[in-house]
Amino acid sequence: MKATLLVLAAAAVLAAPAFAQSEAQCIVAGRLSGGLWAPKHGTIHLFGADGKPIATPTKTALANVRRATLDQPALLSRCDGDKALFIGDGEAPGRKTEVPALARGTVEVEGVGYPKLRTGGELVELRVRVPAERVVMVTR
Repeated sequence: MKATLLVLAAAAVLAAPAFAQSEAQCIVAGRLSGGLWAPKHGTIHLFGADGKPIATPTKTALANVRRATLDQPALLSRCDGDKALFIGDGEAPGRKTEVPALARGTVEVEGVGYPKLRTGGELVELRVRVPAERVVMVTR
């Protein structure tokens, strides 16, 4: 049992830097629907190119995000941009596993995407620069 845990821990450590070096990594900051902003959670703070917090999170203001501060780790995902999101209807629920996340702190934002949701609105997806040492594994 301990040997299995050690192997899994070593695999996670080896996978984290490899994931951090992939081309496009994103975090979801929230959702826009009918011009209204719904942050994913209150632990992501967005800042514009001028260094000031984004006061009115409209699509125009969100396009100028250049930095984000995370109070807790945020899951890293593939950047979908404006493509339709994967539909998991009929998929069996998976068991909880460790997945890569961006550790808390400040991160540079390279761009913003808006994948459309089936129920209306769109996600606000931040393309981020992720140094390998900032990747942590979380269970979800």
